[in-house]
Amino acid sequence: MGQRPGETQAAPLIELVGVTRVFEEEGGERVQALDGVSLRIEAGEFVCVTGPSGSGKTTMMHIMGGLDRATSGECRIAGTDIAELDDDALAALRRESFGFVFQSYNLLEGLTARDNVELPATYVAGASNRRERAHQLLRSFGLTERSGYSPAELSGGEQQRVAIARALMNGPSVILADEPTGALDAEQGGEVLALLEQLAERGRAVVLVSHDVAVANRARRRIELRDGRVVADSGPAPATDAVRPPRPSARSGMPWLAAVRGGLASWRSGRLRAGLTVVSIALGIWLAGAVLSLVEGARRDVMSAVERIGANRLSVSGIEVVGNQVRFLPKTMADARAIAEEIPNVQTVIPAMRKSLDVQFEGEHIENVEIRGTPLTEPTTSDIVAWPLASGVYLDQRDQDRGAQVAVIGPSVREQLFAQGVDPVGQHIHVGGVPFEVKGVLATYPRNEKELRIVRVTDAGLKYFGMVVYVPFATGRDMLFGTDNLWRLDVLVRDVSGLDETASEIKDLMFRRHGVEGYTVENDALRLAAYTKLSATQATIVSALSVVALLVGGLGVMSVTLTSVNQRRREIGIRRAMGARRRDILWQFLVETGVLT
Repeated sequence: MGQRPGETQAAPLIELVGVTRVFEEEGGERVQALDGVSLRIEAGEFVCVTGPSGSGKTTMMHIMGGLDRATSGECRIAGTDIAELDDDALAALRRESFGFVFQSYNLLEGLTARDNVELPATYVAGASNRRERAHQLLRSFGLTERSGYSPAELSGGEQQRVAIARALMNGPSVILADEPTGALDAEQGGEVLALLEQLAERGRAVVLVSHDVAVANRARRRIELRDGRVVADSGPAPATDAVRPPRPSARSGMPWLAAVRGGLASWRSGRLRAGLTVVSIALGIWLAGAVLSLVEGARRDVMSAVERIGANRLSVSGIEVVGNQVRFLPKTMADARAIAEEIPNVQTVIPAMRKSLDVQFEGEHIENVEIRGTPLTEPTTSDIVAWPLASGVYLDQRDQDRGAQVAVIGPSVREQLFAQGVDPVGQHIHVGGVPFEVKGVLATYPRNEKELRIVRVTDAGLKYFGMVVYVPFATGRDMLFGTDNLWRLDVLVRDVSGLDETASEIKDLMFRRHGVEGYTVENDALRLAAYTKLSATQATIVSALSVVALLVGGLGVMSVTLTSVNQRRREIGIRRAMGARRRDILWQFLVETGVLT
């Protein structure tokens, strides 16, 4: 139809003006795929682009469809230069104006025929009728009964018909087909060409790339490329009254439900891959939990070790030098109560009295046995280590409260006072002439034999810590020691990191109570070193386990990343050709990760 006077000639549907495309390879070599190509294609044309391999046919088609950009020149779609479009607008152009048909079909294996046809519509906001639309397209191509089949269950001709139906899903104005019959036999290829001819007759522009002369002869227009140049063009077909494509909009979006379905489909298509990913993530989570449990267990072990070695213990002592005389400064129960009540970081105050006295039982007699008055209600050594009982029970709170004349004897006292086979529990011994009932017998001192300290050497041999008798604190004070002055005053702190500050507070308190500055509050440096070593060991264990957990988690993330980038690059390319934006692809894989986890 000729142009009427006064009318403005409409821009062609597709127009290439001096399009050049140069690829630069890794070695710096430049390969020119297109060299100054100029042509116009109108709506309703059925165009076949021919030429030998490497002539630039596919490159030209990709530039027309917005899958690639020209190095120079212009590619205009309905008058719009696609070089001026950003990535989202270019995706909208592909989504709304173009349908792609490929030689290898490029159907997604994890989706059914119907889902593959629906794919372009998932990137269009508000496309709520896409299932009905897909059903209509499949029915028009005679594939209704095959809609639930996967691509692997379809013949080559059926797969190509599904691909054409997918290309028509969003109602594009241009169909770009790259060797659509190359993998089909003559009969199936003829069916596909007939479909493309029908589309052109209905007003769509069909641009087909082929090596086959028979295919080219069925097209109304034939363009031949050689070395990136147009060497022959049979000329445009008569103009049609086809409707121009709308200007591409950026309105799109992938519904979350479609993304979830895609994630499930991906899981079905790669069960082993997905299973390994899930297992690695689960293992990483389990290891993280194990690390936390082990950290807590290690912390408790360290605290227990701290208590055993006394790293959280302060010993209060003091001397005063007057001339040539040395006097021990007083430590009383009143001091112990004041420390417990006034110093915030104090956990427990352990006062103790001591005196060497004779112990007798019937005809047996031991001299200079260490008698300890203690307020504790469980046996301990001088290092606050729990001291197990061989028999009987230990002093309890009632014994402390009523000042009972009961005692717990050490293993060495038992061996020297009582004959073998005689149970000391319930027997009465005399301590410094005062009768006491034996309530319990301590077991062997809880230390490695090499660590035993020699108290002194007598004619009877070596005397160890086991030569001890424990009595209630009040009983010993009133009946045996004859004084309120303490032998030891130990303070256990809650927070070891505040040890120095607590020691200073105790010294200040003792100075205020007695007016003497000779008091010292000490902590065994070796114990602190042991505590530091235990803490370092704990930190090493935690760090090692954390590295393992992070490594496992990293392997899971790496598996997902490698799967997404390497094994699914083809799928990403297909989705991009269907009109997906970059953020749609990102959203897709994020949702898939959520589905797996």
